[in-house]
Amino acid sequence: MPTVDADALTEFARESIGSLGAPERTARAVADSLVDADLAGHGSHGVVRLDYYAGIVADGAVDPEAEPTHRSAGPFDQLVGGAAFGQLTGERAVSLLVEGARAEGVAIVGIRDSGHLGRIGEWAERVASEGLLFASWVNLQGGSQRVAPAGSADRRLGTNPLTFAVPTFGALPFDLVFDAATSQVAHGKIIERDGSGEELPETWTTTPSGDPVTRAAEFEDGTGALLPLGGRETGYKGFGLSTMAELFAGIVGDGPVASEERQEWTGNGGAFLAIDPAHFTTAEAVADRVEGLAAHLRLAEPIGDEEVLLPGEPEHRTTNRRREEGIPIEPTVADGLRELAAEQGVESALPPGLE
Repeated sequence: MPTVDADALTEFARESIGSLGAPERTARAVADSLVDADLAGHGSHGVVRLDYYAGIVADGAVDPEAEPTHRSAGPFDQLVGGAAFGQLTGERAVSLLVEGARAEGVAIVGIRDSGHLGRIGEWAERVASEGLLFASWVNLQGGSQRVAPAGSADRRLGTNPLTFAVPTFGALPFDLVFDAATSQVAHGKIIERDGSGEELPETWTTTPSGDPVTRAAEFEDGTGALLPLGGRETGYKGFGLSTMAELFAGIVGDGPVASEERQEWTGNGGAFLAIDPAHFTTAEAVADRVEGLAAHLRLAEPIGDEEVLLPGEPEHRTTNRRREEGIPIEPTVADGLRELAAEQGVESALPPGLE
């Protein structure tokens, strides 16, 4: 498996997006976001998406020169991504949240038609790095329905992630970030198995017979559905969380929900929230709470070779390791990047290991 330097991969991604007609600032924002996902270990949201982005630009679903539009009412904002790259919507949402929470103590941004927002944890990390609490509820605006309600095998919902972040003010070498789909796994994990050829775990999916889908390609062709978080036994919990994410995102973003007539998918809807803890306590007190809770949790006796890792810790470790050692690229992804580079005329930008 080839391993690629993160900076070199970012430059290639920037060249690739720039070849689609995106201005330098846009190309850089998209490239940084994709490689950030690869660094964190979430390859399903990384440079593997470059080919997808090229396709939606070619189809006219994304205008590489577009910018999201904004409506403001005090600390409450709404963003419409329109035909812009979703990373621009995510960056603008973070900026508005930080500005609003600093001024008012709390800020809320509703999002609709965002384009592909990428890894929501990235936006949570950026807000937490400013010393603010973050929470978000995201839906897929009625498109990309791949998740069944508890007790069914019919596709009715998106993977609707919930994301939360708490700044640690130096108590830990990373901020605490929880970012997870309300389905058993994110759809990107299916995509990854489709590329690798691995079978899907039995606990991920269901069919009307109750049997799982074993091959990713079959799932991608429409067979079965993802189970809600909790699976066959306690999936009602994930189903409930997903339903609430669907409505929070749709209401605050003023966008469609899954019950509305199926439409051309134009990205995510979302409700993003930031709170300045300084209005309630001090940074030192937050750090003390985080440090005490972390120590308490780490005292738990591990099972076998397992390790107690805090939310955000796996991504922190993976990012540090991959910055030093490089980012591993699956052979099928590497082949796809080479083909894309040839199509776009940016072969010279391929980083060492992929050329």
